[in-house]
Order: sequence, then structure tokens, then C-alpha cells
Amino acid sequence: MIHATRFAVFARAGLLPGALVLGTVAGLGSYCEANDETVLAWLFAGVLAPGPVPSLPLYLHGYGHVLAAAYGALPGVPWLGLLLSALLGTATGLWFAVLDELLRPHLRPGPLALTLVAFFGGAWLEHWLWFSHARVPLLLAGAAVLYAAQRPGRWGPLLLGLLSLGAAWLVRPGLAVVGAAAAVPAAVLLAGGWRRAAPVLAGAALLLAGATGAAALGQTPAEGQTQTRDAFFARVLDFEQLRPQPRTPADGLGTAAVNLWLLGDSTAVNEALARRAYRFDAREFFGRTVPAKLGLRAGLLVRDYFPVLLALGALAGGVARRRGPQRPAWGFWLVQVGFAGALVVLAGGFKLPPRLALPLLDFWLLANLAFWLEAPGAGRVGAGPLVLPPAVRRWGALAALAVGALYAAKTGHRRLVLGQECARHERALAELAGLTAGRVRVLAGATDLLKSLSPFRAYSLGPGPVLSLSGWAAHDASQRALCRALTGAPGQAEALRRLAWAPAGQVAWVLAAPEAAWLNAAARRGPPGQWWALRRGPALAADSSLRFYYPGALGKPLVPPASAPSAAP
Repeated sequence: MIHATRFAVFARAGLLPGALVLGTVAGLGSYCEANDETVLAWLFAGVLAPGPVPSLPLYLHGYGHVLAAAYGALPGVPWLGLLLSALLGTATGLWFAVLDELLRPHLRPGPLALTLVAFFGGAWLEHWLWFSHARVPLLLAGAAVLYAAQRPGRWGPLLLGLLSLGAAWLVRPGLAVVGAAAAVPAAVLLAGGWRRAAPVLAGAALLLAGATGAAALGQTPAEGQTQTRDAFFARVLDFEQLRPQPRTPADGLGTAAVNLWLLGDSTAVNEALARRAYRFDAREFFGRTVPAKLGLRAGLLVRDYFPVLLALGALAGGVARRRGPQRPAWGFWLVQVGFAGALVVLAGGFKLPPRLALPLLDFWLLANLAFWLEAPGAGRVGAGPLVLPPAVRRWGALAALAVGALYAAKTGHRRLVLGQECARHERALAELAGLTAGRVRVLAGATDLLKSLSPFRAYSLGPGPVLSLSGWAAHDASQRALCRALTGAPGQAEALRRLAWAPAGQVAWVLAAPEAAWLNAAARRGPPGQWWALRRGPALAADSSLRFYYPGALGKPLVPPASAPSAAP
């Protein structure tokens, strides 16, 4: 009997989530939410650098060395996607184990399995369909705290929780801290109170603090500068906290570069520009920017996560009704205010993309479920089967079916859109590789091609170095090393001038129009005899926003090389 029970638990917490994940990836596919995953894979594989990059200041600490070695040995394997999916799979299994332990006293095996399937379909499927490395540390760190707290006094779960928390921290330290903090309310309930949860919470806090302190002590000056620049770019481009106020033409050139994510030219974008040409306008930010961001994000939350929001509302109503006016649930309402306030602060003051929003809603949902079931520590002495009035069961089932059907239709539409975008981007990358393989590729404005790709495919542009001028990686130290390796120049501006004067046919310039216009404006710096310019050529057939450009000396005829692409403009 004991072995049968253990197998049933393993089936629900291990086999069931594994089957759901495989069904999602095989049936719906998996698509990168942003371009980050492909950029990271290309850095670790050496596509965007002189060689595999083993270490990045902000991402995948320690994992980078393993990934660089793996890509060097077998470049055709999607190592980053496999690593992140393994960590996300661990988080999925831990979450299901926590839910199974919470619901098992209240539901029979059949309804319990159906409830777990419903949770995956309404609150977890997006983590696999819309893949992002940022979801991994949030979900895994929180799952580690929850799993260990639910099993207080047991060394095995505590060790597994701390190991999982450390694995999450190595992916993105800041997001791991957010995930662990978001899990605290549910962890306290699952443990049976603050006293029983204290060892797990204290161990998690010590681990996170120690790892963060050790990382700060071991940080090099170059890594510190990169993090400072990244924080500045985030305040401008992601959080909209700083507004450009250029005072000189050079300032205008620099602020335009930042707006286009052309972050690698240190002669145009530097610390002096950040101090001189940007400022925080409190009246503008709190009076216009924050309300606009909140309105936009509120609409998106309702559109994308209405099943979770309805479940949160239903559970809140159930807790309020069960407690009644004579037993006000102060702790419960404090948790509601805390989660709602955190979402408002993140959406208005910072940024609340889907890869952050749904994980936080998941933690909120679990906390409310624990309150509603009156888990140990929430006021109930014992646990028993969950009995609902017949009318509640009947109308609740009908409402769940209606909401599930709507969400299934929405998910099907999202899968269609993502699949079409993935196919279009793959065609563009294949065309680009076929037309430029073997040459130096200078890309600007092409980062959108790296979105919606599968994390389980290894993409390539073929032989030849790639100098990408756009995106967050453009200011990484590996890009300066690539410029030196290609041209011997100490910086991007001089490297581009030397590439522009290279013999015809050696360099392929594939740019979007705004980025090409900025490069033409920037090329007029320095002595007039060194000026150069870019002339438009044919567009990519698979993506008309990108075109080939042909450089040459300003004022002289610009003749395309004999090997120029012949696609129709």
C-alpha cells in the first residue's frame, strides 16, 4: 500500500508534468519570448565574438564555462536551450510536488490529477510555450523555497531546496531573489507558521546573501562598468525613467544611438553622455509615464491571464466567506495587498513583461489556494476532503469549462502567431546565411529576427564573423574584442571605418533604415578625408525591413561588389 501511494505521488508530481511538458513542446512548440536566448547562445558559441564567451557579467554565472566548452565541441547542439529546459523542468516538478502535497488531503486521486492538469493549462503552459531564461530563476528559486518549507525538519528536502536555489541564482541573481521573496507567503502557510518555516527561510536568505556578496567581491572593474552601463540603459529603454535632453549635436547623436539600441560605440554612448544628456523628470514620470504604463499593463494582464485572475478572485471570495466578519483574515488581505502592490510598482516604476508577470501571479495563486484550504498555520487544526455544495460544484464546473475554452482558443491563436513569426525569421536567417556566408557580416536593427525562434534548435549564419551593432550585447566586452580581432581597431567607430574601406566583397552590411541613417551620420565624425557613407541596396526577400548596404568614401561613386546579392529591391 505504501509503495502504491508513493508511485501515485511520483506519477502526479513527476510523470504527469513531464508528459504535459512534452505534449506542449511537441504539440504547440516552444518559442523564445525575446531575442535574449539566441543572443546568449551565439555569445557562448562564439558566433558574435572571436571565440566562445565563457563568462558574462549578468547572466548564467558558472554555466557559461560549461556552455562555451559544449558549443566548442558540438556547435550544432542547442546547449543553452537544453540547460534552461532542464532547470525549468526541475521547477515544474517541484511545483507539482508542492501542489500534490497541498491538495492530496482534500481531493481523491482522479480529481487531484485533473486539478493539476488544469493548473498546468491555465497557469503554467505559457512558461514552456513562450520560453525565456528569465522565467527559470523566478520559478526555480520560488519552487526551492516552497518545496523545502512544506517539508520542515527534513534534511533531504532542505538540501534539494538549497541546491535548486543556488542553481537558480546562477542563472540571474536578481530574479532568483525576487522568486524566493515571492514564495515567502505560501512557504509560511505550507510550513505551518513562521517558526517552522524559519530554518528554510533563513537558509535561503544566507545562501542568497553569501552568493551575492561573493560575486560582488570577485567582480572585476570591467564587469562593474558593464553592470553600471546596463543599469543606465535599463532606466532609459526598459523602465522609461530617464528622458533624453541633448544639449549639443554630439549629445543628439548619442541619445539617438541609445534609442536605437546601438550601444557599442563608446565615442557616442558613454558615461559622460549619461550624466549630461539624461535626467529624471519626476512630474513627467509620475504624472504621465507611470499612469500610461499601468493602463497598458492592466489591459494586457486581463487579456493574457484572465484564468489566473478569475481564480484569484474566486479564492479571495472563498476565504472572505469562510472567515466571515467575526474572523477577519488580516494575514490574507495583507498578502493580497502585498502582491497587488508589487505588481503595481513593477508595472509602473520598472517593467512587467510576461516572463515576470505570470510567475508572480503563480506565487500569488498558490498562496491564496493555501489560505482557502486552510493549510497548517492558517488556522485549521486538521485537514479533510474538500466538500462543496452541489450548486457550487455544478456552476463552478461550467464556469471552468467556459474559461478553459476561451483560454484554449487564445493559446491556439498565440501559437499560430508565434509559429508564423518563427517561420518568417528562420527564412530570413537562412537567406542571410546563404547570401553572406564566408564574409564579415555587419548587422544593425536585425535583433527582431532572433525572437520567437525555437530554444531547441541551434541557429547559425554560416562561416564568417558576425558584428552585431544592436541590442544589449553590443556593449559587452566581447564586442570590443571582436572589433580588435577583425580590424585591429580599439573601438567600434574606428573598426566600422576600416570595414567600410575594406576591399569590395569582404564585408556584408545588412541594416535597417534607421540604423543605417545613424551610421551615416556618425561616419561624418573625424577628418573629412576619412568620411564614408552607406548606400541602400536590395532588401532581404524574407524581411523587407532589412536591406543590404554598400559603403564607400563620401563624395566618390559607390559601386556594389561583383558578388552583391541580386534580390529585387
